[in-house]
Amino acid sequence: MNDKNQRRKRRLTVPRAEIAWYPVIDAELCNSCLSCYNYCPKDVFASAKAEEGLRRRPKMEVANPYRCIVLCSACEQECAAGAISFPSPEEFEQFVEYLD
Repeated sequence: MNDKNQRRKRRLTVPRAEIAWYPVIDAELCNSCLSCYNYCPKDVFASAKAEEGLRRRPKMEVANPYRCIVLCSACEQECAAGAISFPSPEEFEQFVEYLD
């Protein structure tokens, strides 16, 4: 997808609940820094349940996956630990139409 398409207004061609576009967090890489939580305006992320006996902050989890904006992956770049990934955007272009 080029920068021009990213700036154009988009509309989904099917209901959002039918589109499996959302982030996945690698718990092994997540350092609980909260950067994804603080960055995302759609409240996709939340703290996972704290592990019994551990003093550190709980890892992050994708609590509201279908609030994620289709084809947005900005949080992936915000994650310094590299714990966030997305599916290939090309697989999801079919669900978005660009408006002029």
